[in-house]
Amino acid sequence: MKTRLFTTAYWHRHIRIAIKYGSIRKLVNLTRAYLAYTKSETVIKTMPSFLKIEISRKCTIKCKYCEMIAAKEETFYPFDRYKQIIDRFADYIFEVSLYDIGDPLENNELVEFIKYAHRKKIGTTISTSLSINKPDIFWEQLVLSGIDRIIVAIDGVSEDVYKKYRTNGDLALVLSNLDRLLYYKAKQKKNVFIEWQMLDLPWNKSEQNAAKEMSVKIRCNGFTLVNEAVLPRLENKKVNTIRKKNCILPYIILIINSLNKVRACYKIYHEDMILGDLNQTSFDSIWNGPEIARIRDKKKICTRQGCRTCRE
Repeated sequence: MKTRLFTTAYWHRHIRIAIKYGSIRKLVNLTRAYLAYTKSETVIKTMPSFLKIEISRKCTIKCKYCEMIAAKEETFYPFDRYKQIIDRFADYIFEVSLYDIGDPLENNELVEFIKYAHRKKIGTTISTSLSINKPDIFWEQLVLSGIDRIIVAIDGVSEDVYKKYRTNGDLALVLSNLDRLLYYKAKQKKNVFIEWQMLDLPWNKSEQNAAKEMSVKIRCNGFTLVNEAVLPRLENKKVNTIRKKNCILPYIILIINSLNKVRACYKIYHEDMILGDLNQTSFDSIWNGPEIARIRDKKKICTRQGCRTCRE
């Protein structure tokens, strides 16, 4: 089995899933959305090609920078509401990511969320710290659910280094859970892609090669070193307008947090990125509404806080 190392391009994660769950209709929709992006159209006729639904806001790990940008309320996305979203967009969606700033493993219905998406021929991805106590049967059920990709966030191979960022995490528990996942993946002969993800932090550079080697030894499918992004984005606030073009995200992805609010971005939390509230407003009103138009417009995006200093 080959292990992919140091692949940091975001879209590389999704190509395999897009191929597996693609259709002519989905491809046409995505192509039309991209063309609308190149023309900076603010009102579009296409539907989202990707979903990101935060099924759990709960997280007890207390990551060093994450705690600076968002509260971790104990809220969970209702499964019935999720099914309605999936049903509406199933003909267009390649993949649903079942996480944002909370840990999806905190949602006791996670396996059902995954299974429902797969019944609708939609790929699934989660990202987790794995620092959570679960019985063995849970890890086996997770593997059997059909999950396509599990990203495991481990930022060190010694407890001291690991806990400098994930201050309330338990490295021994994380590695034990990862071992169980890999065991059941092999036992059940499932093709779930398990990726060890490591933030590139000043204090863990001496352990990055060891982490990479460990990921290969235990037979993870991939190892990715990711630039820590919170502090650079906060620093961007201090500069003048630097954005020169509109953003592709509001053309192709629908991001819904655990409170059922639509967000413009999965990267920026230090600014108001809420486009609308699905509890009060229809999807159509948000998807082609005035707030999202400010991001799709090449000129207006330069006046929007958060977006105007984004370098991505």
